[in-house]
Amino acid sequence: MKLIYHIFKYEMLFALANKSILLSTSFFIILILTVGIGFGQIGESSENTALAIIWIAIALSSLLSIKAMFQDDFEDGTLDLYMLSAASLETIIFLKAFTHWITTNLPIIILIPIICTPLGLTFKQSILISIVMFISTPALSFISTIGAALTLGEKGGNLLLSIFILPTFLPIMIFGMKISILITNSIHDIMAHLILLAISLICLAITPFITSIIIKVHYS
Repeated sequence: MKLIYHIFKYEMLFALANKSILLSTSFFIILILTVGIGFGQIGESSENTALAIIWIAIALSSLLSIKAMFQDDFEDGTLDLYMLSAASLETIIFLKAFTHWITTNLPIIILIPIICTPLGLTFKQSILISIVMFISTPALSFISTIGAALTLGEKGGNLLLSIFILPTFLPIMIFGMKISILITNSIHDIMAHLILLAISLICLAITPFITSIIIKVHYS
């Protein structure tokens, strides 16, 4: 347990040193405002377009620091030490994905009520949408570990990573957006929230093992 705590602390400090929070939140805000102005949504109440902008923005923001999730550790030998440590590789992958979610997606979720207001959504709607994103975005971070492992060691693999990852985001984004649309229409379906939560929990459970297999194959 002490080793896991130290690994988590190291990953958090590493993410903060790389300014992941500043990078992801700045990109999210700029993308929301730029696309919102481009579509003429600022100050208007076209809710479906506003929701599409928000979900696309958070998906793209999630990709910003994914490449460095394993690449930096691979290049400086830290990943080799992780594989030789007492902690399982699956546990380390889980910690890395959880750290990514805390430093990339969680700050954006906190900002959603502020960002949604210029897009024509009410404060109450934005709070409920934040809850939906709180449930669904962990799956984005954990799925991203698979793409990061597949492009491990590839130079300039950011485009390749996007091609691998973005299609896997689609089910979560579509389902989350559908729930968000229901919220804007004052329809609250608890079962839909539970299904989305189940999808996230399944991703949390299986992706560390899939990613671990990919990394071990890379080393074999």
